[in-house]
Amino acid sequence: MNAASRMIIALLAPLLAVLAMLVPLSAMANEHGGGGAPEPTVFTVNLGKDNYLQFGLIFEAATPEAAQLLASYKPKVQHEIILLLSGKDSNTLRSLQGKKELIEEIVALTNRIIGENEETGIKEVLFSKFLIQ
Repeated sequence: MNAASRMIIALLAPLLAVLAMLVPLSAMANEHGGGGAPEPTVFTVNLGKDNYLQFGLIFEAATPEAAQLLASYKPKVQHEIILLLSGKDSNTLRSLQGKKELIEEIVALTNRIIGENEETGIKEVLFSKFLIQ
């Protein structure tokens, strides 16, 4: 290797290292299962006059088709979840039972919107965060 080649490599190596750190891991994942976790859908809603709830949901679809349906109906699903939460009590949602009931309601609501059931549509909803203040 000549001196010019070494100098180019010496200049480009740090630049490439910095660029590699800036690329998100999800962008490097391929569609064959080599990716990270799906991005949660985050909600912030009022609970009565004194509290608000912020939570993130990750939807687990039973099939790729159900995931596509969810993506196409996402605005309607988000709207309906916000309306569902408008009638909830913060004390109920603070309990484990209240959170489990909310998950069941969200799964049923989502499957109703996309026209599927738990076997062919959304099989589970996971909280990625849950904060009541």
